[in-house]
Amino acid sequence: MKGISPLIASVLLIAFTLAVATIIGSWLTSVSKTSTQQIGGQLTQQVNCTGNVLDIVDALCHDNTVVTITLQNMGDAALTSPSFYIRAQNQTYSCTNSSTDTIAAGGISKFDIPCTNFPVNMTINYVRVTALCSGTVPVYTEKSDFTDACSS
Repeated sequence: MKGISPLIASVLLIAFTLAVATIIGSWLTSVSKTSTQQIGGQLTQQVNCTGNVLDIVDALCHDNTVVTITLQNMGDAALTSPSFYIRAQNQTYSCTNSSTDTIAAGGISKFDIPCTNFPVNMTINYVRVTALCSGTVPVYTEKSDFTDACSS
């Protein structure tokens, strides 16, 4: 029986190896370009949102059922979908809520948050607000020890 010569076998083996390496190399290049573009876009969003500062101007409890929170967006991009966590009397009473509203860049907005379990004369002692910049980057703020008590 005759086989193929060692020289032809070596050439075929090298050609096959180079073909596989070329295919894998082009696939890796494509994957790395796509990943770099995605990460670059996310990084750009994060950098653009770093200057955004959200401030809780005030939190007032009224009618023992509603807390009105006044927020100021001191950044240069609009913030969307704020969510609220409000606590009174060291976690004995708390409520959470979210909104689909937008806080304009440099703007002040008021939000009425239903908190039906706050008793009369209870003082809000903690508020945390989180909103989204560019639809994905969270911006948050918190404030504690408000002076106004809930009234009926």
